[in-house]
Amino acid sequence: MSLEPWAVSKRWLNAQGRRLKAVDIMISYSYLREIQKKEVESAALTKLDGSFYEQVAEFLKKKKEEALSTNSILSIKEYENIKKVVISIQSKREEKLFLLSLRGQAVDGLTESERTLFENISTTVQKYRDNVFEVLSKEGHDAPRIKKIKIVKDVEQYKGLDNNVYGPFKTGEEALLPMQEVEWLLKSHLAELL
Repeated sequence: MSLEPWAVSKRWLNAQGRRLKAVDIMISYSYLREIQKKEVESAALTKLDGSFYEQVAEFLKKKKEEALSTNSILSIKEYENIKKVVISIQSKREEKLFLLSLRGQAVDGLTESERTLFENISTTVQKYRDNVFEVLSKEGHDAPRIKKIKIVKDVEQYKGLDNNVYGPFKTGEEALLPMQEVEWLLKSHLAELL
């Protein structure tokens, strides 16, 4: 029985009835290349298991041991290629996390370390915005008015009144948007204030 690595769940059992660990069945070069392809081709984050990087570290460890024990050029090249693919995945996901946190969008399918990074960035961005708002309010300037909303119907990506691109937003997502965009979304019954 042949199973695609990304289609297998942690509940699968081997021939002896032993429950397989995720690292036994999920991580392979082809699986990592598939994730890399999805990350590069899509603006959305690919959903990953919370322990993805730990699983990858175990896979890399095995591949390194294999490369060192065989002294095969092919094994060494394979190990180096896997490292490059993992770095590419991590870098692209990090870039997307920064953008999503700046937009104030909710995100699913993150690893534990990515969730921590996302929350830290979001908190820092909000503190910065609050500080700018406070400083501008004291100076008597009109501070940029930003409101947090919850999307109640899917919204395709669109160009706002300020010529910035917003979205796409999925039902249930939360976002921090300029008041002009919030008003439009509220009037269109696509969002609600939080």
